[in-house]
Amino acid sequence: MADGSEKKKENDTPKAEVDAEALTPEESISLLTNIPGVGPKTAEKLAESGYDTIKKVSEGDKEALAAAVTGLSEAKADAVIGEAFDLQEKIDSGEIDLSAKAKSKRKKAPEPEPDKHELPALEEITRAEERKNLITGYDVDKAAIGVTIGPKWLTKYEKARIIGARSLQIAMGAPVMIDVRKAPMSRYGFAELELKSGVLPMTVRRSLPTGESIDVPLTLLLKHSRLE
Repeated sequence: MADGSEKKKENDTPKAEVDAEALTPEESISLLTNIPGVGPKTAEKLAESGYDTIKKVSEGDKEALAAAVTGLSEAKADAVIGEAFDLQEKIDSGEIDLSAKAKSKRKKAPEPEPDKHELPALEEITRAEERKNLITGYDVDKAAIGVTIGPKWLTKYEKARIIGARSLQIAMGAPVMIDVRKAPMSRYGFAELELKSGVLPMTVRRSLPTGESIDVPLTLLLKHSRLE
């Protein structure tokens, strides 16, 4: 008689709870998501906190459950416990059987193979990244006459400085190097005509921000300049 009673009690044990003993963490999380209001993240937190079956959740205390599960308020914990209790009653009565669902695993779609691209060798990339100066015919022409900085003609700024410096020399008594009868009667007129005549023994210094500089004879720049 005792054996029959024990056998009956064993058979009356809810199937879902017997199977829950062997559930993996992933299967426990899947089973807990059947509780209304419990999503995958909350189910994961419940399982990690020891509430890995619906029965354990239904028998839990709202204060303890809220304290164990991060982000779960007591009001929410109370609602979850109530839903778990109702669901467990349906499982015990046989109205719902979640044992097969808990064991089933959703097959993941195969991930596509990443595209493969042939990359050039490191040496080729290094060579491609090297900065190369584009040398034009104009640059070659300037280098041939010895002008490596600036244009091969006299700029308007250089012209103004030369006339200003030469007029100052004339004002301080320097001899005029042209026929004054052919120039306006002013030191600026004398200096400008001297420049146009190409008689000034001057050089023009051109500099770069790097500190590099060259001295170009004024006569060389005048050959490629148009002075009105």
